[in-house]
Amino acid sequence: MKYLLTGVAALALLTACGDKNKDENGAGQAVTEQSQGKLPGVKLRKGDAASASDVLSAFSLTQSGSGRVSFESSDVKGAKAVFKDVTLLASEDDSVEGMSLDDDDGELHLKGADLKAATMEFEGLGMIDGKPNFSRVVLSDVSFVPKNPEESQGTSEIKSMELVNPSPETAAWIASLFGKGEAMDMPEGKALAFDLWSMKDMNFQIDEQDGQKGAFLISSISVLGLKDEKMAQMALKGLTFDMTDPMDDTDVKARLGNVDIRGVNFGMFAEMSEDSGNGSAAGLFEMLQNDPANPGYDSIEINDLNIDVSGAAFDMPKLNSRVSRDKKGRAVKVVTDPFKMTLGTVEGELGEKLGSQLALLGYEKLELSGQGEQSYDPDKDMVTIAEGKNFWKLEDGFRVDFSGKYEGASAFAAAQATPVADDGPADPGAQMQEALQKMLIHNFRMSFDDNGFVDRAFNAYAAQSGQDPQQLRSQTAGMMAMAPMMAAGAGIDPELAGEAATALSSFLTDPKTLTITLAPAKPLRVAEFVEMEDPSALTKTALGFTAKNE
Repeated sequence: MKYLLTGVAALALLTACGDKNKDENGAGQAVTEQSQGKLPGVKLRKGDAASASDVLSAFSLTQSGSGRVSFESSDVKGAKAVFKDVTLLASEDDSVEGMSLDDDDGELHLKGADLKAATMEFEGLGMIDGKPNFSRVVLSDVSFVPKNPEESQGTSEIKSMELVNPSPETAAWIASLFGKGEAMDMPEGKALAFDLWSMKDMNFQIDEQDGQKGAFLISSISVLGLKDEKMAQMALKGLTFDMTDPMDDTDVKARLGNVDIRGVNFGMFAEMSEDSGNGSAAGLFEMLQNDPANPGYDSIEINDLNIDVSGAAFDMPKLNSRVSRDKKGRAVKVVTDPFKMTLGTVEGELGEKLGSQLALLGYEKLELSGQGEQSYDPDKDMVTIAEGKNFWKLEDGFRVDFSGKYEGASAFAAAQATPVADDGPADPGAQMQEALQKMLIHNFRMSFDDNGFVDRAFNAYAAQSGQDPQQLRSQTAGMMAMAPMMAAGAGIDPELAGEAATALSSFLTDPKTLTITLAPAKPLRVAEFVEMEDPSALTKTALGFTAKNE
């Protein structure tokens, strides 16, 4: 049954969810739902009736069975063609173990199952720059049928699949999948492009021979405007996943209302996720130097995420993050709106284990919330972490707020890319050291507001070690009191060590809000702080260091 899950991604590049009803621009209904904000519209390219037959020939569709595609009937009118009762055969030399997206030869194959569709409709057939192409293809009422009936381990249905305005390279790849010869490698980089791809109403019912049972449902999934390795939008709606594995005694349930990601830098993620050659690595290196605050997207919206793994339950109602850019397209601010997430338990083996661990800290569940806002000045290479807008909070536990300002983000981001030099791989350690030399801290502030977490932590540790919580707290505070003497022996400023130890000891004894601040007279070079070659130079006054519990 694995082919039902892994095969979707391969076929996804052929098609997409959408109805035959077009909006005023000629695109499917799915586009109307997704055309919000700055999303581009989708308009079908005009076809060429005179060369439509040449395109059908290139796609092995002039006769049923002339390639891997067979059909009961066809109707060709001008630049349109409709095929009924269509079957796309899996390659004869493919095994029946399942679909694969990444074989050893790097090609995509439809393994073990034939694709069947009630209809396959092409619009806008015609030669584009002398190459066969089309403006739109839609497959309706799609299912997968195993070549070997004994290999059937479930059912799979997709209401509709659609692809709009593919690049010549993408169209050629699809033509090779339809033909009898060896399929081409899927296009990469800028060659992979289209205006819209989506699938609608995916329903996979899983019934494995080893006892695994479940369902995988998605209302719709789409990519809008893939061009020059950037996607205008990636969207998913209505995901449901239920899986039971008796071999591992595991139950997995997941629900996701929707995901909407815009302005995705597909090329950036591709280069980060694979071993890049000199050219692509150098390109990534340059991009991160010039645009270090770029997270690789313009905005992310996630709604109603719920995951339950054998009783360990995670819930996140909403997450929104967005990026502001300057006139040159560089990211200058990343804002994450306030969000909440919960980790709790329901009936199940892992839920019982998690529940016992939470009980040690006195919790029935963990409720975590947060917020983020960082701005970047490209001219000064300066990152500002906004005060009051960056925090993590554990309900009935603590709240951590942090803010600050530092420069040198471009060198640090570029070092993380680890580019490949002409004479071989660069030394990532040396790159990071150079980046730390360029990174300067202007100021930093962190506050830890206790709301019972310190008491819970001491009680939990004492219960496991068999000690008295108050005695353990006193011992720990006493160790903090000895820290200045130890620090003095290492050459650390006694005034700095004393203030830090006093604040920590006070916090452990009577936790309130522990605040640590760095406001150096001149920017602090991170490399000097990390190397600590002369700790005596890092004085309380030089660092602008303060620590207090109040």
